[in-house]
Amino acid sequence: MTSPKQELRRTLRKQLAEFPPELFQSEGNRAAKFMAGFPAWENASTVLLFLSAPGEIETAPLLNLAFKQGKKVFLPKVEGEAARFFRITSAAGPWQTGAFGIREPLIAGPELPEEFPSRSEWTENPVPMVVPGMAFDRQGNRIGHGKGYYDRFFAKLEGLRIPCVKVALCLEQQMIKRVPTESWDKKMDAICTGAGLFVIL
Repeated sequence: MTSPKQELRRTLRKQLAEFPPELFQSEGNRAAKFMAGFPAWENASTVLLFLSAPGEIETAPLLNLAFKQGKKVFLPKVEGEAARFFRITSAAGPWQTGAFGIREPLIAGPELPEEFPSRSEWTENPVPMVVPGMAFDRQGNRIGHGKGYYDRFFAKLEGLRIPCVKVALCLEQQMIKRVPTESWDKKMDAICTGAGLFVIL
């Protein structure tokens, strides 16, 4: 028997696969402009992003914006049951194909790049963390891809008392009336689409 989340994921994957590639690119361009005016982004020296996979809003415009503004950029790499975020220094990569065929930072050589968080004490502004997902609602609820990587990483940051601003990045078409939730699901603090950015109150 499938759960409401599984049924919703199946429906959404089918819908997203039918959208033209140009939509993901154009929405990514517009969303980056809205993010640029978001105070949590403007005031941050460090940002956590993700590399878009097929069927996800294009994150390249946001990646380019972060480097243009001189921010430190960290991207996820899946290792076992956890996602670790490593610093990259170029929007051009290098990349490797990681779990589930998703691009990740290429980690090579004896010295690992800087990892976030690299310390337990954090004295800077809350870190904007741009989060992917299958669907979101206006209460800030999120349904991910079902692997739990982001929920576990959110819990890790909470345990270290490192403040982050969780910003969902998605197509406007991924906004639905109500997302089914579990007790461990974390809410977003803001949602950004090609139609605008709004803060969850």
